[in-house]
Amino acid sequence: MDNHDEKESMEEALIRKAIGYDVQEITEEYSLENELVKRKVTTKHMPPDMSALKTLIELKSEEGDLSKMSDEELAQLKIKLLSQLEVLAKGDKNENNNSNKQG
Repeated sequence: MDNHDEKESMEEALIRKAIGYDVQEITEEYSLENELVKRKVTTKHMPPDMSALKTLIELKSEEGDLSKMSDEELAQLKIKLLSQLEVLAKGDKNENNNSNKQG
């Protein structure tokens, strides 16, 4: 994996953490004969992380320094990022729905 791929992967993870995500936990119980007796699948929602969102905003800011931006520029940047996050969140939900239907 080259630096560009690593950067994209880290950015995707940061976006996921900033918007929140669902994770499946699987708990399995086996008998003494090593046969599956019980399997429980639960989905937990990991809520959005504000520090990840702040980091994402700082990374996406063209200026790099939010303190130099006017309130209007910050408001425009917020709207832009929220719309990007909404599109990404819809993509994640569609992906999760497709994988749930397959399983």
